[in-house]
Amino acid sequence: MVDMNTLARELLLARFIAVRDDLNEALARIDQESLPWAPAPGMRTIQGLLLEIIATERQIVSGLRDPERMRFVEAEDLGASGDTLAGLQSWLEATRQQTLDYVKSLSQEELEAAVPVPPRSWEAMGQGAVPRIEVLRSVAIHESYHTGQLVSYLWMRGDDPYQW
Repeated sequence: MVDMNTLARELLLARFIAVRDDLNEALARIDQESLPWAPAPGMRTIQGLLLEIIATERQIVSGLRDPERMRFVEAEDLGASGDTLAGLQSWLEATRQQTLDYVKSLSQEELEAAVPVPPRSWEAMGQGAVPRIEVLRSVAIHESYHTGQLVSYLWMRGDDPYQW
């Protein structure tokens, strides 16, 4: 028989790993010189997409750990390491490891407990509070969305993902 409590945590962890595998596949296709590229003026650059992934995960997980939610501008400040592909990759890895460690530290009751979220934030789904596990799932969904953008950017540059 499947233990549904264990299954929920394992599925969440697996989702984080699967989404990151997709991002890493795309990251292997870019280089330092491509970081400032965007398809059109006003769109996020490749570097901007990576910063968005890192900062959102940092902000959300920080907010789950401590009710004094980290401001996005603080979460986005990676210092000089945010200017290099190697630095961004390092931040992606460190941030994800902190998230995985956090998820592993939670009991099933803590995963299911409702946590307050700003109702206008997209992870709130229009609610004032949602189960912690849903907020954590939103981190993976957010990363998947921006990974799709990155794949589209690469395709626009002639790198067909169906040939990877």
